[in-house]
Amino acid sequence: MKRPPLVYIIVLNWNGWQDTLRCVASCRALQWPNFRLLVVDNGSTDGSEEILRRHLADIEILQSGANLGFSGGNNVGIRHALEIDCGYVLLVNNDTVIKRDFLNKLIEVG
Repeated sequence: MKRPPLVYIIVLNWNGWQDTLRCVASCRALQWPNFRLLVVDNGSTDGSEEILRRHLADIEILQSGANLGFSGGNNVGIRHALEIDCGYVLLVNNDTVIKRDFLNKLIEVG
């Protein structure tokens, strides 16, 4: 049986660790069997990176080094994801809470 495509889910954080924790919690509950979460901290100044690393020790977290804006921060994550042989890259705003079947439906249509 062929393994479902790997989906790299990128969550961009900038001074919003509370929202990011809620978003990641909803992503962890996804029904899709093959995904990885990546949080990109976009140069936060509120201690977000340290808090996220403490609470999300099992998730890959990258630091952009500066606030690169929405597209620049996501590009850091996209470049990283494309180094892996993933089938899809999904950008999720950190203030989003997604439903468990979201990826299943998205990939069925795609």
